[in-house]
Amino acid sequence: MPTISGFSSPVGCALIRGGAVGEHVVPGNLQPGDTLLSVEHITDGDPPTRVDRTAEFTISATKGGVIENTTTNTTGGFLHVLWSKSE
Repeated sequence: MPTISGFSSPVGCALIRGGAVGEHVVPGNLQPGDTLLSVEHITDGDPPTRVDRTAEFTISATKGGVIENTTTNTTGGFLHVLWSKSE
């Protein structure tokens, strides 16, 4: 898992393809109980743009490596996911 040093707990991040409302697989060691810090929807352009979609996503309570999107289709874009590990 990519981590960022200098925090009291490990922080991970991943850039994944967007998709339809529902589950999105996130590489790394994302697990139920971790804290979702942000999800940004990034779309291509000159320059690329970002929209904060954190409020629309949750970490799955039952599956490792999964976030769940409740409202917005992000197909055609990418998602930058940032989380903190529970220890």
